[in-house]
Amino acid sequence: QANFGRTGPMYAFTHYGIEPDIVCLGKGLANGVPVSAAVGRADLFAPMKYGEGSDTWSANPLSSAAVLATLDEFEQTDVLEQGQRLAAVLEAGLVRLKETGLIAFVRGEGSVWGIECAAAGSHTEAQVANAIVEACYLGDEQGRSIHLLGPLAGKVIRISPPLTMDLDEAREYLDAMYEILLKLRQRLGS
Repeated sequence: QANFGRTGPMYAFTHYGIEPDIVCLGKGLANGVPVSAAVGRADLFAPMKYGEGSDTWSANPLSSAAVLATLDEFEQTDVLEQGQRLAAVLEAGLVRLKETGLIAFVRGEGSVWGIECAAAGSHTEAQVANAIVEACYLGDEQGRSIHLLGPLAGKVIRISPPLTMDLDEAREYLDAMYEILLKLRQRLGS
């Protein structure tokens, strides 16, 4: 999830001022429709004979149409600018979660973030991470439920909403997550 605006610019490698020899592209290329591509310098691909760089899914009409539609959307709308606005909202809301005492570190860029959980009471970081995933899934009194992916490395929860998420909706759900974590903190103890 490093391309198509997920970290800010169209391609994450541009953060570092490099020009890669080959770039591997996946589901962002077709907005979630199964497709992948390896794009690179002609001299690297020239030695390949016909068919050596393809498989049974090559030139799938549905996937090809999805790629074109996705690239058209990037060209004709402000998806990247929207992603940058969303990034600011996400960063502010996720950093605020540290106030609950259940989040130790927040890191990320664009719309790809990781929140590293802290131990609470007799609960380890990994137990807290699992409790957060469960509490957010169950939601709050207003019926707002947040689907989070299970913890990575035991204690880091990935947050990566779509670039097109409405900013007010992002704020609302970050506020809901904050309140859910405050209640969870009371339940887990300090």
